[in-house]
Amino acid sequence: MTDLRSSDPLDQPPVMARQGLFGQCGFSENCRMLAALLPGVREIRTPLAVGYTWLVVLWLAVGHRVPEPGNARGVLSDLYRLAHAVGLVAVGIAVSVIAYLVGVIATRLGLSVTYAVGAALRRTPIAPVTPGDRRENQGDEALGDAVVSRLAERFSHDAVFRSQLLDQLLADPPADLPARTKAEWETHALTRGWTRHWLVRQVVDAETLADQLKADRYDIILRLRGSAEPVALEHDRLQSEADFRIAMFGPLAAACVVLAVRWTPWCLLALPFLIVLIYVGVAARTEAEQGVAWALAAGQVNDPSLARLDAIPVPLRAGGSTVISSDSSADVYGPGDPDDTPATPG
Repeated sequence: MTDLRSSDPLDQPPVMARQGLFGQCGFSENCRMLAALLPGVREIRTPLAVGYTWLVVLWLAVGHRVPEPGNARGVLSDLYRLAHAVGLVAVGIAVSVIAYLVGVIATRLGLSVTYAVGAALRRTPIAPVTPGDRRENQGDEALGDAVVSRLAERFSHDAVFRSQLLDQLLADPPADLPARTKAEWETHALTRGWTRHWLVRQVVDAETLADQLKADRYDIILRLRGSAEPVALEHDRLQSEADFRIAMFGPLAAACVVLAVRWTPWCLLALPFLIVLIYVGVAARTEAEQGVAWALAAGQVNDPSLARLDAIPVPLRAGGSTVISSDSSADVYGPGDPDDTPATPG
């Protein structure tokens, strides 16, 4: 028999329609609540996990010396009676609170010691193999890209800035620079994005500007967190992952040592593998910092520290001269290669 009922949602009975609507709204609301809770969960995850691990290590080290409830005396006997009186749930809550407090202290100490040791190792001949050296190099490179991208935009709409960069390029040209006039270079750079970036890298001391931006990195991150941008949420996620991985190295390494003393020395063979935790932790922190720098370069975040590059004098590579800022209008230029990114006059 043919079912004559319509499949159109608008023809459904009112109760069914309301249930579908409320179900969708409830699902979306739950997703928003979950997204709001995740940062808080990440905040307590690391100290709680680190604290519990240290408590396990402590139990492995001295637990065999703790007397049984029937043989306990003094304060220990009182603790056994208290645990029996309040029940397992209350004991679990108390242990979790202790683990969290231990984890808060241990996490901060562990991260501080790890970064201090890393900074000391970067001043030795083994610096190239340390994770912190790679983090610094990649972070500086990402900030340099952000500076070059911003100055390339300034090149497009600031005629005085553009003219002085071109004068500097022709006054101190690279060995393999093609023979073009200033006007030809200007048209070529305005119609090709990669040429603008190359020209800025050749003329401007982008490393010095990147160092200035690096000094403002902490303030940039704080301003991002206040804006609740997706970039800030992703940065917090990666930063939490980095802290978790690095902070877990200390208690796990201590567990290996305790097991090596109480069980078998073969447990010490796990220590080199635990060092990988530090590498992957620093890699997550590097990715977090690169994400902020790439967002700055892509214009997803217009931070005041980067916006200053639109007006401040810019150091050049040759002679330490500076380019004076200008608010002049952009020049008119002809069409460029369709495969390249054209400049947008401001």
